[in-house]
Amino acid sequence: MWCTRWFLPLLLLPLPTAPPYFLVLFLFTLALHARPCFYCIILLAALFLSSCYWQSFPLHAPLSAPWADNITTFREALNASVSQTLDMYEVAPPIIRVSDRCWCDFAFGVFEPYDVQKWERDSVERAVAEIENQLKTRLENRSDETKYASTLDSGEAGSMSHSQKSPEQRTVPLKESLFILRSLFGRGRSNDVTSMSTSNSPQTSQTTSEDPAERLPPVEASAPDNPLFPGQLDLRPHGFDVILDFRWSRTA
Repeated sequence: MWCTRWFLPLLLLPLPTAPPYFLVLFLFTLALHARPCFYCIILLAALFLSSCYWQSFPLHAPLSAPWADNITTFREALNASVSQTLDMYEVAPPIIRVSDRCWCDFAFGVFEPYDVQKWERDSVERAVAEIENQLKTRLENRSDETKYASTLDSGEAGSMSHSQKSPEQRTVPLKESLFILRSLFGRGRSNDVTSMSTSNSPQTSQTTSEDPAERLPPVEASAPDNPLFPGQLDLRPHGFDVILDFRWSRTA
């Protein structure tokens, strides 16, 4: 692993902007000079491939080249790119996520240097799009919450109006149901009453002609209760016409 010491300066370069042709040529000549082993080649290839991800920058970090006299940092670039209706002091993140780029990028050609200004501008536009999407989703959530609250208020108002009805209005269906039941059973009851009145009319005429003393029903003398023997239990006072006999008799 000692042969990798020649490639350490490549890891110290923060933002390589040289054309890819010179970078590839430098790596080729350095490999011929250091003669790395197979494991070192695998390690270096993994390092170069993993360098395509770049860490986020703070908003107060300066730009590689000022966009204008008053735009020298990423925060100022965000303020200039976002719409004027948004307050960046409330929605701006503390850091900005830059676009991914490889250590040796062939996007602009083999002999052309890397355009860092375009990379920074693309990163700022990406951050502005993310902020606007977050604000859009936040506004949609607020509108949904207001709609839900309005539906709840309307439901509560309907329940309150139903509960504030007068007792007379609430008893109208009950009265109607009672009237229907009375109309159903009133006919049979009236017929019974008329039949009973017609059947009892001759009896009343006969009883009126008789002596009032004869109209009194004869009072039957209550039969004397038989005395209970020891060992017997009378259940008649409790509604059962039964006398239990618990006496035990032995046969000689």
